[in-house]
Amino acid sequence: MTTPPDPQQPPADAAPLVSAAQLAVTDMRTTARWTIAAFAAVGGVMLGGLPFAGIGEVGDGGDLALATAGLALAVLGVAWAIWHTGEALTPRLTTLRVLTDPTPRERRELKDLHTELAASPRAFYGPFGTTPAELDAACRLHGRVAANLEALLVHETDPRRRAEATYRLGLARANADQALRRRRDLLELAHAWQVRGALRRARVHTMAGAFAVVAGAVVFLLATAR
Repeated sequence: MTTPPDPQQPPADAAPLVSAAQLAVTDMRTTARWTIAAFAAVGGVMLGGLPFAGIGEVGDGGDLALATAGLALAVLGVAWAIWHTGEALTPRLTTLRVLTDPTPRERRELKDLHTELAASPRAFYGPFGTTPAELDAACRLHGRVAANLEALLVHETDPRRRAEATYRLGLARANADQALRRRRDLLELAHAWQVRGALRRARVHTMAGAFAVVAGAVVFLLATAR
């Protein structure tokens, strides 16, 4: 005898839904990959165009040291930009702690999200409170209620009580599913905001690396030209 499928559960072979926050994270990480590839290519072209043969013709020790320093600065600029841009690609573990007890950096990264949460809590938490902590408590509460009702139904024989417990179990499961879904969506939003913050920092470091490459190339050319 087979058990009929639950209409509220997706088929086992159904593709998982991808939220807008997850798509945004994927797009931002794709941008970071393209930034690394483009900067590495530009840096390679600039360094490849330097007249390295001129180092052997530099007779003055000061000019030789200056040329070496310029070359090192240019290489360091490329490595600096690639290293920090790669930080945006690092997998991140996001928990509710970043919303309830954030570090100073996390507070800056999630400032806009905190503002939206405070301005419209019901849009994010629904009927499960007004803070991330209350939403998390609601997930545990409804899950515990559903587990208790399932245990009660195992031993309940009275038809009327069994029907009532079955009805309440359906409500508890629906509430638990909705609360868990809202908590998952909130965590995905926080994760997307963190990746956005990492990408913004990477852009600043990329610009600094670009200036270092240009400055190093100029110093190298001036030293070898003399």
